Amino acid sequence: MSRLPAVKPAYWIAGVLLAATVLAPLIVSTYAKAEPRLWGFPFFYWYQLLWVVLSVFTVGIAYRLVIGEERKRRAAQGLGDPDKPAKGAEL
Repeated sequence: MSRLPAVKPAYWIAGVLLAATVLAPLIVSTYAKAEPRLWGFPFFYWYQLLWVVLSVFTVGIAYRLVIGEERKRRAAQGLGDPDKPAKGAEL
């Protein structure tokens, strides 16, 4: 029986997405300015709000990647579907 590698590319991609979502807003010098304005809002405000929206998408993509890999790992080990309740389990 072959062993599955511990780190898959999906985990790396998810990690990079999450790291970018956290680190980009920490670089204040990139957005500490008033221009350009969007609907009257200074760049400082709408750039931060843009990262809130982007983080929703990046966290969603990272979640899908990791859950997909977890399902493959469980199937390879014969553990079944993690979303399906165990037989005889009451909800």
